[in-house]
Amino acid sequence: TGLYAGALLNTFEKYGANLTIAGPALLFRHTSAPAWDNAFINFNHKGYFTAPNYVVMKLWREHFAPERLTVDGDAGPLNLIATRDQNAGKLILKAVNQTNTDISVTATLDGPGFTPATADFALVAPGNLNARNSMSQPNVVKPVSANVTLDKQAIHFTMPAYSAGAITISKAK
Repeated sequence: TGLYAGALLNTFEKYGANLTIAGPALLFRHTSAPAWDNAFINFNHKGYFTAPNYVVMKLWREHFAPERLTVDGDAGPLNLIATRDQNAGKLILKAVNQTNTDISVTATLDGPGFTPATADFALVAPGNLNARNSMSQPNVVKPVSANVTLDKQAIHFTMPAYSAGAITISKAK
């Protein structure tokens, strides 16, 4: 559900000018209802845990930037979107790898007036499609810091199999 959520949110951002509202069908689920195992937040009388779709949607929200940028070139099977928050001096890349193989990415940041200074990579990559959070293990699917490197105007990172991630690239001051 996390990979689906990331790919769907990238599509929403791509067509944002034509999209007025979107929302989930099920926000909360009591754990006694196993047939409805697709809610964002699952709970019982002892506590709660978030589902992979919630984890990825929260990551995308935390990495929202209002201006969509053009991504040129062949992204292959990678679902990739780029956005910018000009006031904050940041570019955001959000990517989803729905395949069972790692994808190495090199992206060139091509545009006037933007010299990258730092890059941070938040990655959700639990290792397999069956990974999930539960009451006993609420943090199996979660964002972690991942490796990303800058080389002048180029950024290099790897999207592991079955992963979703957001990279924040900050402008040099």
